[in-house]
Amino acid sequence: MSDYLSTGGISRPDILVNTPRRAEAPSTKDELFLEGYGRQFGEKMTYSVGLTYGLGLLSGGFYGAMLGVRQGGATSKLFLNSVLNSSTRYGPALGNQSAIITMFYVSFHGLISWVRGEDDVGNAAAAGLLAGGFYKCAARSWQPPAKYAVVSAGVFSGLDTLVRTGYL
Repeated sequence: MSDYLSTGGISRPDILVNTPRRAEAPSTKDELFLEGYGRQFGEKMTYSVGLTYGLGLLSGGFYGAMLGVRQGGATSKLFLNSVLNSSTRYGPALGNQSAIITMFYVSFHGLISWVRGEDDVGNAAAAGLLAGGFYKCAARSWQPPAKYAVVSAGVFSGLDTLVRTGYL
């Protein structure tokens, strides 16, 4: 490396001289993602689980806050305590539940897509069915897994269709 005072600037370190450079930066946002529908498995898992946890936390917290407002309290401190207790009871519960079901869905969707070799709406329905059923597989009856399986298959198929058609 040459002297700073004699060259008037800092030269590139020797280790970076032979590094490959990108020809040009992406010109549009679309060039940043993969071609076609979807992202890689890890990106899908991180994005989907984080998004559904956040949405579940917010919606459950809002529902709990409304229950706390309805319940009320004798003083303003008891009222605030009621609202906070209700929102922290329902928010994290719904956030965790939705994140776990989404994690199962993304895993099953990736597995089914890999086994079948194609990516269509049938994969979303089958993965949603398996995710809902697997989430409640420890129930003592067949009814809770069946209900969760049917609802999650419908929800995930609908969301997949909206994403594929560009509405979401």
